[in-house]
Amino acid sequence: MVTEEDYKTYFGANTAPKDFKRLEYLSHKEFLAIPINYVPDKKDDCYKDYQKALMEQINYFNLNSDLLNSGSSGGYTLGSYSESSSNIGEKNSKSITRISPVAYDILLGCGLLYSGIGVYQYD
Repeated sequence: MVTEEDYKTYFGANTAPKDFKRLEYLSHKEFLAIPINYVPDKKDDCYKDYQKALMEQINYFNLNSDLLNSGSSGGYTLGSYSESSSNIGEKNSKSITRISPVAYDILLGCGLLYSGIGVYQYD
């Protein structure tokens, strides 16, 4: 969905993370693990915003590589939802935020996060 060139342009950087494709994949999968309405395609108004959120998440994982190794055993917080484990060590005793706050705000602002029960319309 995004390229290394997109990333460098967005952040004004000379280089992208060396494991860019891996971080992109993991970031996209992280978004799918949260209550997201849908992944926009190129025709959607939110496509550019989704790409920006994805780049923010890539950068967040790049800066916080410990999140990639912690898995779900350390816990995480998304909005008012929190998941944690009582078996975690003292080092990981704080709730871990796995979603970049900036990416979350972008997804929320575009209406891509879903926080309710689906409403189905019948004819």
